[in-house]
This record gives sequence, structure tokens and C-alpha cells, in this order.
Amino acid sequence: MTVRNLVLAVALTTAPVAVSHAKAPAPAPITVKMDLAATDAIRSLLGDAFDEGQVAMLQALGHQQAVAAVCDGFEIDPAAFQNEFDLIYDDQAGKPRSLDSGQRAEIERKATLALGMAFGAQIAISANDHPAFCKAAGDERAAGKATNLVWTK
Repeated sequence: MTVRNLVLAVALTTAPVAVSHAKAPAPAPITVKMDLAATDAIRSLLGDAFDEGQVAMLQALGHQQAVAAVCDGFEIDPAAFQNEFDLIYDDQAGKPRSLDSGQRAEIERKATLALGMAFGAQIAISANDHPAFCKAAGDERAAGKATNLVWTK
């Protein structure tokens, strides 16, 4: 047997052992799965009428409302909330879309339902680990990096 054949034989006999001991990646935490499921449902509801920025904004508003509902020391600033929510009327360039009353009502209906879905999902997520949920919100507010927060200062 040549050295090449010997190396090949060793590689073939040990490779299955190495593969059989490989660990599968850890499953995603349930809260991540919950958030992804809610995001998919929201995107499905909104369809092409909303861009990704608007979807993210509605999810952020839902999250912030949930935080204000379940965490001490958080309140929603109504004016800041309205300024963010009104982005549903803009196009991707940030310019107001020309909408007739029927289109405007449909946009509002879908956005309000999506906001409620995001809020409900975040309430459920908070129930998994309430202290961690509120701590993360406190860290987010303290970091001061997000300009779209609608919590009172």
C-alpha cells in the first residue's frame, strides 16, 4: 500500500466519525421565532402598499407601545407617535403620496391592524422574560442612538 492510499484510507475511515459528532447549531430562541412569525404575518397583511421602512416603523411603534404597557417608567409621547405613524402616507423617497380618501382609509386600516399585530406580538414576547424585556428597553432608551423613539423623555 502506498502512502497516498494509506492517507486516503485513514481519511475515509475517520471522516464519518468526525461528521457524526458534529453538533447542530442551537435552535433560535422562541422569542426570535415569535418575532419572525409576527413579521411574516405583518408583511403578508401589508403587501406591496408599504415599503420595508414603513413595516419596520410599524413594528417599532408596536414594540414601544408594548414596552410602555408592561414596563415601569415608559410612556408614549402622543405627538412623537403621530409623527412616526404619519410616515405611512409617504412614498419611499419620504414624499407624501397622492391618495384619495378611499386609498387613505385603506392605508390607515392596514397600518392600524399591523400596529396591533406588532403590539400583540411584543406583549407575548415580553411574557417570556419580563425583566429582560424591560431591561432591554431601558438600555435602548439610554443608548440614545435611535431617533425614532416615541417614549417620553
